[in-house]
Amino acid sequence: MIRQRKFKASISTVVLAAICAAGCKAPTPLEATSQTADIAAPPPKLAPIRKALSCLPESAAIIAAHRGTDERWRDIAENSISGLKALIDHGTLMAEIDVAGLKDGSHITFHDGVWDDISTGRGPIASSQKSDLEKILLKSRDGKLTADRPPLLTDMLAAAKGKIYIEVDFKSSAKYRPVIKAIRDADMADQVLLIAYSSGQAQQLERLAPEMLRSNPPDAAKKDHAVWLGYEVANGSTAARLRDSGHYTIGRIGDPRRQPPMRALQSAADILVTDQAERYNGIAGLKGGAKAEYQACLLE
Repeated sequence: MIRQRKFKASISTVVLAAICAAGCKAPTPLEATSQTADIAAPPPKLAPIRKALSCLPESAAIIAAHRGTDERWRDIAENSISGLKALIDHGTLMAEIDVAGLKDGSHITFHDGVWDDISTGRGPIASSQKSDLEKILLKSRDGKLTADRPPLLTDMLAAAKGKIYIEVDFKSSAKYRPVIKAIRDADMADQVLLIAYSSGQAQQLERLAPEMLRSNPPDAAKKDHAVWLGYEVANGSTAARLRDSGHYTIGRIGDPRRQPPMRALQSAADILVTDQAERYNGIAGLKGGAKAEYQACLLE
């Protein structure tokens, strides 16, 4: 059954792209044992993100790749263009990326506050300039040099446009206004989800980007936006209550000691964030007649 939300409205009929492209090819042994669905060939473009979420069946959730990659891709750097392209090729529908700010006002995708551990750079990110990027190479998960340089946010957005949704995690050096401007300049306001960790951050993002989907903490929940519940998403009735009142829910996959069965997570969450995106198709739990219903909903 398609989720009926009180705020559901007629949105652009641009159709969802890359719906689990991996479903069109023979699954790897790992994929064959995961909670995935074999999904039909994708339409040419992404639907607006709220449309993609509101059309989800009750038993399905969009998979989001933490740090823009899969932790088992040992030869790929996190938050890199190569990692993003690998996710797109796999059929992943959402990538969580970390955005950091440089001294000259430029913004890049990078998780840590210093360069040292995962690149050839040295010192604080916030003390660097855009010109410094030409001298820095990112390191893979195995600590080896890659051909990737720290990507400018604008380049990451260009690589993602029309192909994969982006969940934006603002690091402490990032500035909201230029990041939001970059998203608008790329005409991707309906392709992103902005992360707020506190009610204060949620209020700032609401003021600066009222049209963009946001992930809020539970104490700052707002209708037509998402709520981060982490590993607790399938515990108790919180997720059901939030969704019944017009919110989306975001959960976490990764710690087998803390999380319930995948079926329960898919039913409780609209988005599931994981470090192992390759284990799943773009929409986990989308199978049977629900696939056709979902794609029909996207065309409404």
